[in-house]
This record gives sequence, structure tokens and C-alpha cells, in this order.
Amino acid sequence: MKKSIIASLALALVLSLSSFGGTQKAEAADWSVPGTIWTDYYHSGSFTNYVYQRTMTTTYKDEIWTTVKASSSASGTFKAVLQKKTNGVWNNYRTKYPAKNGTTALNWTGVTQGATYRVKFENTSSAKITYTFKVTQ
Repeated sequence: MKKSIIASLALALVLSLSSFGGTQKAEAADWSVPGTIWTDYYHSGSFTNYVYQRTMTTTYKDEIWTTVKASSSASGTFKAVLQKKTNGVWNNYRTKYPAKNGTTALNWTGVTQGATYRVKFENTSSAKITYTFKVTQ
């Protein structure tokens, strides 16, 4: 009994020490900044082909306020496609073309109040785009 407890503790120690030395996979970061009226939700990461952002509803009446700060050495275009969820299916609703280097306000007006939306970023080149996406809700 005492031997099995010591063996279990030794195994736990080895496993906990091994987690410190391995290579870590980079993960996208999420954070929020609460305000007095709205909260800003941030998501940062990178992608080569495409990536979806968080789901959202209107920020104010028939508007969704979003911003993207991107950086890439690639040529080609970078699309931000606002998608609307209708009957459980995501449909492309509107498209904007943010700058690949710099900050672009992507404010979507005339959207349906109460509907669910998300933004899909699409890259036409093969180079990675690093970005920070912000939505005010």
C-alpha cells in the first residue's frame, strides 16, 4: 500500500515537471474591457486561409460596431464577410475589405435587430495574417 502511494506521487511529480519543458502551442487570446454602457470584446490570433469571429447581435439599434487591426507581409486581398444566421445556417450578408496592415473600422449599419451575426475573415494569399478583432456589445 505504501509502495503504491509513493509510486503514484513519483508519477505525479514526473508528469507535473514534464509540462514545464515542452513546446507550447500558441493559442488565440480573448479578453474584454467593460465600459459604462457597452463592453468591448477582443480576440487576437492569426490565420492563413480563413477564420470565424465570435457571434454577436446589434450594438445599437440596427448597427454592429467592429474593428480589426491586422498585419501581414502578403499581397492580395483580405475580406471581412458579415454572416447572418438564418434557420440555423450561416449566410453571407455583407462584405468589406480591411487593410492588411493597420486598423480598419468595420461598422455594419442597417442590420436586423435581434438577429445573430459573425464575421468571417478570408485571405486570398498564402501568407499568415496576424490580427486583433474588437466588437462592441
